[in-house]
Amino acid sequence: MAPAKRAKNFLLLFGGIVAGSVMTLCVQNMPVGIGAANAKSVASPPPPSVWQFDALKEMALEKLPDIDWTPVESGTRRNSETTLFEGQNVVVVWEAGPAKLRIDEPFTYDEFVLVLKGELVLTDTAGNSQTYKEGDMFMVPKGFTGTWDMTEEYRELIIVDTQSYNADY
Repeated sequence: MAPAKRAKNFLLLFGGIVAGSVMTLCVQNMPVGIGAANAKSVASPPPPSVWQFDALKEMALEKLPDIDWTPVESGTRRNSETTLFEGQNVVVVWEAGPAKLRIDEPFTYDEFVLVLKGELVLTDTAGNSQTYKEGDMFMVPKGFTGTWDMTEEYRELIIVDTQSYNADY
């Protein structure tokens, strides 16, 4: 090989080695926030936690202010909740003492409910009634109005669209 061509190949090889070394040093010394942000965008979320039915029935919840977001026809205004998950949907465990709530304002979202403890009687404004007990699951449709009668200590797990849920509370 001609000396000029050998020199050119050497410079290309040497330039590649230098560029690679510089790139490696830059990546190794990258601020933590930049590398971590990039890693998060590539990595998938961890596997979800397990929620045991009996544990949800007994877990401690955070006290909320007394119910003032809807009329209470009878019973207590006491309630509490804990958020288990918040992403596109929010998963909440909510509890209240015996009370009959009047839902005058239509639900602004569909709400999945799993009764963890107690009994609930939902009655729509036309007088149609349904009773739900521990272990029952149902959907409260967007637009529901009527009464929400918790005949005893009541606890539920709900799943709702996060944006809609947060807009109401």
